[in-house]
Amino acid sequence: MIRSATLDDSQRVAALLTTVFDDRVITAAGMRYRRESAPLEDRVESWVVERGGGIVGWAVGGLDAFAPVRTTAFAGLSVHPEHRGEGIGRALWDGLSAHLEEIGARRIVAHSRADTDTKAFVVRCGFKLEGTHTGLAVDPGTVVAPPPPPPGIEVATLGSFACDPRRVFVADYESFLDEPGPGDVSGMTYDTWRRLTWDNPECDRELCTVAVADGVPVGISFLEADRSTGRAVNVGTGVTPAFRGRGLGLLMKQVSLSRAAAAGITRVITQNDDTNAPMVAINERLGYTPFSTGHSWVLER
Repeated sequence: MIRSATLDDSQRVAALLTTVFDDRVITAAGMRYRRESAPLEDRVESWVVERGGGIVGWAVGGLDAFAPVRTTAFAGLSVHPEHRGEGIGRALWDGLSAHLEEIGARRIVAHSRADTDTKAFVVRCGFKLEGTHTGLAVDPGTVVAPPPPPPGIEVATLGSFACDPRRVFVADYESFLDEPGPGDVSGMTYDTWRRLTWDNPECDRELCTVAVADGVPVGISFLEADRSTGRAVNVGTGVTPAFRGRGLGLLMKQVSLSRAAAAGITRVITQNDDTNAPMVAINERLGYTPFSTGHSWVLER
């Protein structure tokens, strides 16, 4: 039976998603925070399917808080591998699709693994393939220690900007406007960035790095971590256009990985859009090795 998800489901939903996706770091605290902090105007709803005391299916959807128009939405749906083929995914999609229609979604973005059955299901739901990304991982303890930053550049922690996060937001916004992929972050405001990025409990501010020139942030490398399991995930590394081509993206990731290793992290995961040649080159230099493939999808209504 499908029912609306509650905050008390956070631990079991995180466990389900960890089983389905080995290329992500998902915590109960993060799941709970995202549900608690979602504003009513984003119209975010989620549902679960229970079997034998466990959650075997989950779906979520709502308006994209970073998009410039309020008709762009996101959708997510997961079914436990042992319960696929039972109609759970179709039933969840029917409810999720109806909700997205009700809230006026006209462009819906989703992400999936690239296995044959998942791709076939997503296509049946009406989505068209938008892009492909590769999951990669590295033991940060094997990465070469970072060199000193170039003259005029300092590499600081994200946490060092706690008194004025807005300065980091400005650099982050400028850095990611041209990031490859189906999303459009040009509608991102400081308030939404603060809620979904800075205040996210999975964002490890002491492991995230910021490149600073003359006191001004010019690049950011984000790392979300679950220190209890020794796992972390890169969720974006960007440099403002005026400071690109100076090796700052590589340097920030090296510093972040070095700090992660010192903090007991043993596996750092990243997802690389296959068309993002500069980041492909950086990850190869750092020793990330591929282990999974995923897809981005768009449904236009």
